[in-house]
This record gives sequence, C-alpha cells and structure tokens, in this order.
Amino acid sequence: MIKNGIYRDYLRDIEEFNRLYRDFKEGKAFESDFKNFRLVNGIYGQRQKDFHMVRIKIPAGILTADQIDEIADIGDTFSNGVAHVTTRQDIQYHWIKLEDVPQIIKRINEAGLTTKDACGNALRNITASYLSGVCPNEIIDVGRLAQKLTELLIGKYENLPRKFKIGFACCEEHSFLVPFNDIGFLPVLNQGKPAFRAFVGGGLGDRPKYPYEYPEIINLEDLVLFIRSVMDLFDRHGDRKNKRHNRLKFLIQKLGIDEFFRLLKEEIQKNSAEYEKFQCDAVYVEEKEENVLPEGKDPQHKIWIETNIIPQRQKDLFAVLIRLPLGNITTGKLRKIAEISRDYSVQVRTTQDQNIALINVHREILDQIYHSLKEAGLNDYGASTYLDITSCPGSETCSLGITSSRDLSRAIYEKLPKDPETVRKLKNITIKVSGCPNACAHHHVASIGLHGIAMKIEDTLIPAYVIHLGGNGTLHNQKIGYTGIKIPAKNVPDAVIELLNFYLENSHQNESFEDFVERITPERINKLLEKHKELYKKVEYNIDWGSDKQFSLEDLGTGECAGIIADRVEEALKEGERLIKQAETHINRGLPEDATVHIEKAVDIISSGLLIPFGVKAEGKDAREKFIEQIIGRKLVDEKFIKLLDRQIKDPHELVNTAKEFYTICKETYLKLRRETEEKREVKKEEKARKEFLDLRGVECPFNFVKAKYKLKEMDVGSILVITIDGEESIKSVPQSLRDEGHEIIDIQEEKDYYTVVVRKR
Repeated sequence: MIKNGIYRDYLRDIEEFNRLYRDFKEGKAFESDFKNFRLVNGIYGQRQKDFHMVRIKIPAGILTADQIDEIADIGDTFSNGVAHVTTRQDIQYHWIKLEDVPQIIKRINEAGLTTKDACGNALRNITASYLSGVCPNEIIDVGRLAQKLTELLIGKYENLPRKFKIGFACCEEHSFLVPFNDIGFLPVLNQGKPAFRAFVGGGLGDRPKYPYEYPEIINLEDLVLFIRSVMDLFDRHGDRKNKRHNRLKFLIQKLGIDEFFRLLKEEIQKNSAEYEKFQCDAVYVEEKEENVLPEGKDPQHKIWIETNIIPQRQKDLFAVLIRLPLGNITTGKLRKIAEISRDYSVQVRTTQDQNIALINVHREILDQIYHSLKEAGLNDYGASTYLDITSCPGSETCSLGITSSRDLSRAIYEKLPKDPETVRKLKNITIKVSGCPNACAHHHVASIGLHGIAMKIEDTLIPAYVIHLGGNGTLHNQKIGYTGIKIPAKNVPDAVIELLNFYLENSHQNESFEDFVERITPERINKLLEKHKELYKKVEYNIDWGSDKQFSLEDLGTGECAGIIADRVEEALKEGERLIKQAETHINRGLPEDATVHIEKAVDIISSGLLIPFGVKAEGKDAREKFIEQIIGRKLVDEKFIKLLDRQIKDPHELVNTAKEFYTICKETYLKLRRETEEKREVKKEEKARKEFLDLRGVECPFNFVKAKYKLKEMDVGSILVITIDGEESIKSVPQSLRDEGHEIIDIQEEKDYYTVVVRKR
C-alpha cells in the first residue's frame, strides 16, 4: 500500500533488480547493466567489496514522524544503526548487503519515500531551503515546489551524460549551494506573482565553476518547461564519453553561454506545446510577523538559542536546529526526534548542513523541546558554525577517498575553542573537509576548506591536505575559495587553530572571514601557515588520523578501476551487438553492402573489447590478428571464427549470421572469464583471511575498544578476531561499539573470570 508515494513503479524495479542480480551472480548479465540499474535505484558501492550504501531520497528534506521511525527500523535491521544526513538532504546507510536491497526499497517506498534516482546519471534529489514556508523573506514555499517537481519528474531522466542537480533558495540569505547546482532557482515577484531567477551550469567538483543567470524571469507555470528543456538539451548534447567533462557546466563551456542560451530558447519554444503548465499548491507568502529570540537560562542555553534557533515569519514560531556531528545520527536518536515531532506537533526537515531542523516550534514549548533534546544528547550548540564541520566519508568507505576526512574533522573539532564568547565571534565561519579533490563536502565554498591528497616526502607517502580560503556558497556572496598550501594531515588541526586565532586578533568588527581573506590577502595567510608544512620527529606522518597502519593508496579506487575495465569491455560488446542488429535490418531491406560495412566495424570493436582484460590494446586489423593469437590461441573462442576475422566470408547473409554467433560466443566468453576471476579473488580472499587473538584483560574502557578497533583495521575483511575481555562495563560497551563500526559479532562466551568475544572484520 503506497502512502503518498513519490514513485509508484517500485515493485517493477524490485522485480528487475532481482532478475539482474541473479543473472549477474550466475554470469549471465553484464556488470555494467546491473551496476547502472542499482545506481539509479540509490544503491552505491563502497570501499568494502561486499557492502553497499543505500541512499534515501527526501525531496526538500521534509519528513514525517512515521517516516523517521521506518528509516530507523531499516537502519537497525539492515545496517549498523547509524544514519547519515547528506548535503543534498538525503539520508543514507552504509554496510548494506545486496540481497537485502529489495526489502529495503519496498519498505522505503511504502513509507512514502524512495531511493529512485538517488544515485547514478539521473535527476538527483531536488533540494530546497529547510526554512521554506517559514522564512521571513520568502515569496513562495519552495519546499512544496521541490516535492511536486520530484513527483512529476522522477524516473524520466535516468540515462543522462552525468548526474543533474536542482536546488531552490527561499531567499538570497538562505541560498547556500543554490548557485552551484546545474539549475538553481531564486523566487522573485514578477507583475505581483511568484516567479524565478534561474542560474545554470554552476558546480563544484575538482574544477568548480560559477553559474550563469538566465536572461529571462521564469514564471511559476513554466518551471517544468524550463527544467525539462535544459535537461533535454543536456541529454542530447552532453559528453557521454569523458567522465571528467560530462556535467552541464562543461557543455556550456564547450558551446559558449550565448550559443547555449540560443539553443535553450529554441528548445523551450519546441517543447512549449508538449510539456504541461506547472501547477502546485505551494503557499504564496504575503505577510510576516516580527519575532524576537527568547532569553536563555544559563550560558550554554543562551548560546544554544543564539546558534540553533531561527525566528520564523509566523508569530511566536521558531525553527530549531539539531546539530549532528559530521551528519551522523543513531537510530535511537532518530526515534527520539520522531517522538518529539509527535508529542509537540512540529515538522522535521533535513538540512544541507547535514543537520535536522524542527519547524513550527512555539515559543511556549521551546524549553520543553530543549530539555527533550538534552535528554537524548541532541542539544549541541553551534549549528551551521565553525563547530559544525562538514565532512565526506573519505577513505572510511568511499573507494575514491584518499584521506580519512572524518577522523581529521574529529581531530580539528577536539582543538576548536567552544566557549560562548568565542563561538559568538566565530559563528559565521564554516569548515568543510573532503577526502579527495571531488568536493563532496563542498570545501571550495567554505571559509576554511580542506581536500585530501597524498604527498611524498623523502620517498615516504603521507596523507596531506590542500587548504582553501574564503569561500562562500550563497547567491548574494558566491565565492570559490582561494587554493592555498599543502599541509601534512597531522599538522592540519594546529594550522586551523592558528588561522582562527589570527582572524580573532586581526579582523575588523563584524568583518566576514571572506572579506578578511581579501583584505589580508591569501598570500600573507599562506606565509603564516608555512610553518605547518614542517615535519616533526615525534609525529608519525605516514599514519593517517584514526589509523595505526602505514598510509597507502593500494586500495584506492580498486573497485572503480576494475569497473572501468568491465565497462569498456561491455561497452564494446554492446556496440558490436547494436551494429550487428543494424546490419540485419539492412539485409532485410535489401541493402547487403551497408550490412557488410556494419558487420566489419562490429567485428573490429568486439575483437578490440575482448582483448582489454588481457592487457592488449589494439584496433582494426591489428585487433583481429591479436584476437586470433590471444583469444582463439588460448582456445577461449572456436577457431571456426577465423574465417570471419580474416574477412573470408563474402555472402552477406552468412556474414550476418556468423557475426551474430560470434557476438554470442564472445559475450559468453567474457562473462565466463569474469566469473572465474571473481571466484579466484574469493579464494584468494579466503586464503588471506586469518584468525587472530587479542587479550584485553586489564585494559579499561574506552581503551579496550580503541585497541580492538585498531587491530581490526590492520586485518583483512572476513578475518576473525578473538578478544578476551573482562569487566561488566567492558562486555556491555565494546561489542556494541564494534557493531557500530560495522563489524559482525559472531559469539560472546562467559568464561570463569573473563569473556571471549568473536568478531568478524567487515
């Protein structure tokens, strides 16, 4: 039973997922087909081969209490009980097994949410300011617009050249990241009615770009027409081959903005009769009330009010921000938020700062809300300030992560000043940490941004970070930060503290950090931080934060590299199949010469593709010769196809039939090779997995957990660690903490005066 479902064909997708997954496991389906399907259904691979991440799409971040409870139940049943709020207002879980995915998709959709288009080359979650509907400066409730547009567009764009992102600001002040979407919208009044300024082609990533403003105002009724015209244009002209140049920003760069806008106007004109006028029940805002923040009861309560409470436009109503460290929240705390939502009739929204907001909190219940949050450990002050560090997962789970960005963020946080007076002075500063240059944590638009790299110092590889200074992600002050110096990871927390102290000592009254950087100059700041490039003898620079192993890039992108090989082989085979089908059509139409041309090209491409796994790069005649030598020579493909490869077949009908058989045999050969390779990897993995022992008797909490955690980090996935541990407190906390890290507790046995805990590394 669908309850206000966003996406109604989820049962069909589950059926297709099961079919593709079964065929993939049995070696009957291309890896790329299964991968592409799971991606557009929100299932993303993670660094650990046997586990995946599931992303729940939450348009505008708007959630009901029932949905929160179901999300918490899913986390307990299928993951490690820790949910992660993303910068696109989604919620995701790691450590998911593929066989559990159909159940998860079913439960999420029946709760009125979806995973559809949450990943992959599709229209991603449409974001909107968490203050939509309550912002004192807004014109229209953009959150409702985002929800309605999601319902209309979901599933319609799933094979774009690259992912596509849309964001709505409620006003200029609350427009964070809107300019760095493929399309960003800002509401304005046009002849007394709500309309929009549109910004296209913005983006971050490793080559950030500012957006271009569309020269005309977009009326509310034309929103779908405008969005779909931009996406149709991107779909048709975008670069599908070069992954580094296939976002909308690169298409605009290639065409030039004037030509892009000319083509877009033509597209809008062409589509105007096809796409219906947009209709939505979003509230048009005409009035607002003045609201004053309440007084705090003690210093901590006062600073919580100042940093975590925002007056709404409605009289005596407020938005309350719940700061989630690094965007993480346990399922138990999620349930507490659902309980607060029900008990006090307040709305819940996820934010682009990876937090949660309670909306429509009445002045009279603010104290009760505060105490409820305090009981649950959810009353941390400093939301959206320098204390609220944004971080991507980094090398913890991401196959592209170079450095452990979350562990660095924790190390920075530990050193940050947290007294109320300093918080007031620094509250408008932001810190964002990405584990690689790809900018998932938006380091380019942070006051202080950091992205992970590897540095070589005297033949030793160490984790390090590039610092970015003075960025801002809002429409009224958009600024890509200045790229600064490289600093070893272990020195970064001290460098950040020195930078903050330098700002405190030298900034003018009410001077923003961005203006401070401009006035002082990035060069002077970089010179100030130069000392932090030095290596000190007592520090182990070749060990990253949160690790006790030597820093290495050995497992960086292993899944991606294997995936690239698979994609290229499968691409070649699919293109060969397409050309053979085209040749068959030409034969049926009485065009044998055209058929022959297509077959010759197909044989070249298939031969070239199947050589890739053997490390052979060849094209055309060379590919055919190498195929005979490497593939037929190994007796992987029957030698009867030498006639086809040597162009001995002259009859077009025989040529097409032989080519069809050649494609089928080559596909089966590739799938068999892949299956055998996977089986060898599994055997190797089992051989590599080992059983180790760790005696933690006499080690106090939490040091026993830390020792166990570090020991597991140096072990291979699937290995067994047998821990001996004493004390009631230890046996209550250590196994659960290891579960929270994603490991499997196989057994707990009580001995005479200690416990034995058996853990499988995950």
